[in-house]
Amino acid sequence: MPPPARGLGRRPRHRLSASGAIGLTLLALVSLATLAGPAVWPLDPLEQVIEVRLQNPSMLHPLGTDQFGRDILARVLAGARWSLAGALVVCTGTSLLGFGIGALAASGTRMTDTLLGRTIDALMAVPSLVTALAAVTVLGPSFPSLLGAMVFTSWPWYARTYRGIVLKERAAGYVEGARALGAGQSRLLLRHMLPNVVGPAIVIATANFGSIILNLAALSFLGLGMQPPTPEWGMMINEARLFFQRLPWQMVAPGLCIALTVLAVNLSGDALRDALDPRSQPRD
Repeated sequence: MPPPARGLGRRPRHRLSASGAIGLTLLALVSLATLAGPAVWPLDPLEQVIEVRLQNPSMLHPLGTDQFGRDILARVLAGARWSLAGALVVCTGTSLLGFGIGALAASGTRMTDTLLGRTIDALMAVPSLVTALAAVTVLGPSFPSLLGAMVFTSWPWYARTYRGIVLKERAAGYVEGARALGAGQSRLLLRHMLPNVVGPAIVIATANFGSIILNLAALSFLGLGMQPPTPEWGMMINEARLFFQRLPWQMVAPGLCIALTVLAVNLSGDALRDALDPRSQPRD
């Protein structure tokens, strides 16, 4: 008898694209710089040395110094922790809140779905960035206030998206079969539907992580986020704008960090989407 075909019955493996590999590499480098950067470059980002203020890049200060004599490279590395940690908090908070409300709307009664749906539509009528700006103005400019305002003004979009995903899974055949066997609403949602919803939910959260970084930097640029002297990328760009013509690298350094991080997250999100989407798997 002829030997069996090689690879018969095996699940085809997903091949990582070139853009996905670039994105994951950039994301790994950004994460490594965020975690180990302050230890590798031990200069204090808050130390003011007036004698070396507004210096050009050199061996001692590769990105120069700011108007207070603080090392810009040390501040960029320290600011990465606040920028990425803040974006992670906002992304996690909006995803959990939006998923909970969206799942409640999709799996509840018709009255619950209608009430939550109209509330979501009303909140989405106002741009979330404008609402966050107004909320931080009322609460007072601080980093925790900014994160809380971004979470509670961004969840309606997530809730509406997750509601559509849950409704799609709710109409699937395996859910109808489980319901016919007597499964309750909670069991249907947690045991049967949740494993199939987690993948798309992670992809949506990852895809919007880059926009959260940009919005966080934009509001910090306006002075509504991290307050001096603690470094944060958006605030650093605001502080360096007065010296852009003479010392452009003061703005270029944090701006380039934001751009590379958003690019890395977007490319990695595309790779993650392709890996979790069964329709994107190669066929032999």
